[in-house]
Amino acid sequence: MSDQPTLERDESGRFVKPPPTQAPITPGADDRVHPMSKTLFGWVDAPGTPTIVLAIVVVLTIGLMLADFAISRHDYFSFAEIDWFYIAWGFGGFSLAVLSGWPLGRLLRREEDYYGEADTKPGDVEDGV
Repeated sequence: MSDQPTLERDESGRFVKPPPTQAPITPGADDRVHPMSKTLFGWVDAPGTPTIVLAIVVVLTIGLMLADFAISRHDYFSFAEIDWFYIAWGFGGFSLAVLSGWPLGRLLRREEDYYGEADTKPGDVEDGV
């Protein structure tokens, strides 16, 4: 069998991780990026990308809002034929879904000390070591 390295423990008896043997891979280390990922997603690193994406979304939104005037609908309910009704309905529904996460999180979240203060010292460690 292979020799297991002896692991050190701190003053509370927990095992201490050995230092890493190699440097972690960080974003931007170009020698570790696959060429295909550069081809497909290299445009994301460009400095103007967020501005361009935001401009596309704004232009698309305004275009769809203007197209709402040109579309004649024959809905079952008369209030659904109001201009921008579906825009307001979608925004309201999405806002309700997002904002309902706050009270739902308060209802479902556990307290920080839910499990109490447990004795984390291993059983095979003596006090004062």
